[in-house]
Amino acid sequence: MSGESRQEVVTTPPPPTMGKREGYFDRINENDPEYLRARNMSPDLRQDFNMMEQKKRVTQILQSP
Repeated sequence: MSGESRQEVVTTPPPPTMGKREGYFDRINENDPEYLRARNMSPDLRQDFNMMEQKKRVTQILQSP
């Protein structure tokens, strides 16, 4: 296979941004009552709420036309 042509991919790095990049935790308002409630919730209770939300979504999907 001496007639094989090889293609190389040339990439350029992204342009440097001015200032600090916004992270996930920069977007959270620590004084938000909903955030505080979720943060202080026990892991078992949080798991129960997540399970209820999953069941609700499954029920909606099964009942959709």
